[in-house]
Amino acid sequence: MARDVIDLKRQLRELKASEKLSGFTGCYLDLGLGEPAKEGVLKIAEFVRPDASGYITLTLQTDADPEPEKRAALAAVLDRFGRFAAAVDATTGQARFGEGFQYIMIVSEGLAEGDAWFVAEFDLYYRKLAGRVRSLVEDAILPGLSAVMPVTFEAVNWWEPQPTEG
Repeated sequence: MARDVIDLKRQLRELKASEKLSGFTGCYLDLGLGEPAKEGVLKIAEFVRPDASGYITLTLQTDADPEPEKRAALAAVLDRFGRFAAAVDATTGQARFGEGFQYIMIVSEGLAEGDAWFVAEFDLYYRKLAGRVRSLVEDAILPGLSAVMPVTFEAVNWWEPQPTEG
């Protein structure tokens, strides 16, 4: 009987191991407490399938802060984004996140009691992703996130240099 059990966490780890790290950027979350924005980092990874479709994984990490009010405000920011992500469809998502957008999947909602780090990971799926990651991230995804979350981003530090046309 144990052979018939599907280990979804193992399958997710295996799938995530195939992602390609693309870059990262600093970010600043306004928690609405009248204090300076909370600093964090956003990791950008991609997975492109043979048919050119795929997804971009965004992993937001910041310290969780020991103060209960700040922890609650940080959790509330993710909760509001989670509600938006659950409601967005391909049509409304394309307006925010670029052509070919299909859906958002929240992979982790990481703020448990005692956690030193806040980690939120979500995937944005696209019908055609190959060759478009940089333009989607810079021109659509980051501005789209800033429109639905109280966050600003620094310029992206790409892992590999932009290919030159020859």
